[in-house]
Amino acid sequence: MKKNIYIKNKILSKKIRIDKYLYIFFFKKKISRNKIQIDIYNKNILLNDKTTKKNKILKNNDKITIIYNTNTKDIHSNNILNIKIHYEDKNIIVINKKPGQVVHPGYGNYNNTLINWLKYYINNQHIYNDFNYTSYRYGLLHRLDKDTSGLLIIAKNIPTFYYIKKQFITKTIKKKYYALIWGIPKNKKDIIKNYIGRNKKNRIKMMVMNNNKKKYGKFSITKYIILKTFKIFSLIKCKLKTGRTHQIRVHFKYIGHPIFNDKLYGGNKIPKQYIKKYKHNINYLFKILPRHALHAYYLSYKDPITKNYKTLISKLPKDMTNGIKYLKNKL
Repeated sequence: MKKNIYIKNKILSKKIRIDKYLYIFFFKKKISRNKIQIDIYNKNILLNDKTTKKNKILKNNDKITIIYNTNTKDIHSNNILNIKIHYEDKNIIVINKKPGQVVHPGYGNYNNTLINWLKYYINNQHIYNDFNYTSYRYGLLHRLDKDTSGLLIIAKNIPTFYYIKKQFITKTIKKKYYALIWGIPKNKKDIIKNYIGRNKKNRIKMMVMNNNKKKYGKFSITKYIILKTFKIFSLIKCKLKTGRTHQIRVHFKYIGHPIFNDKLYGGNKIPKQYIKKYKHNINYLFKILPRHALHAYYLSYKDPITKNYKTLISKLPKDMTNGIKYLKNKL
């Protein structure tokens, strides 16, 4: 479905960008400006039937089109989203998220999301009906980027929600990731520490703040160790001490080793020094691993009943397994 908005003369008494107009006048500040910019970037918002940029200045009689995903089929009852429950008990659900699965609904995709499936699952199972969708996101305690695969933890009731949430706040919950990165870092293991904030030139992206001051960003710590090298790639294991937006992706971009096929942070571009010798191999790797190579494989939390740590491990998904197998054979 498409929603068309026709610009009225009285609104344009001053110059205004398309993202700011939608944020203030159409969505009434109920949706963040950053989410609006992401949908402009993803071509879910058009200007005069053409793709546009977030900073485009509107003119009188312009037409803005918002594209909604309105698949009316009941995608949840037969679970064509193929959501996999990795672990479940009376207080907790842990989802093994597949790559490409959107977590939160947005006006580019209102139906085919993990939250939609979770809402159906809750109602169908008649559990934790005391949750409010807006306030508690149906118990979802954290998030993964669309193309990041791996473990997501969900609370079934409010006491569990706050018990686990406190572990995120106090950084006692443990999360580990596998990633395939470009090149081979100088140190086999290291700790990356700095401040991460939003990129002022592109609000979709995050960046390490050069001034390294707290007021410009949030302190971020990533530990890593190299597990295996493949001439021009490294398979690494990361442990997060903090949980900032895009943290691993930003940190490895910063040290000059972006995650393979990370379109937002340059990992989808072949470094010049590799083009002549490895172009064929790399292009094939792009085909078998068509998303950024990041997987949340390890989750350890303190159980609300036993007070002991519960540890869950997810195997590498098929696309990353195939990619690593190819590198072992060819590089």
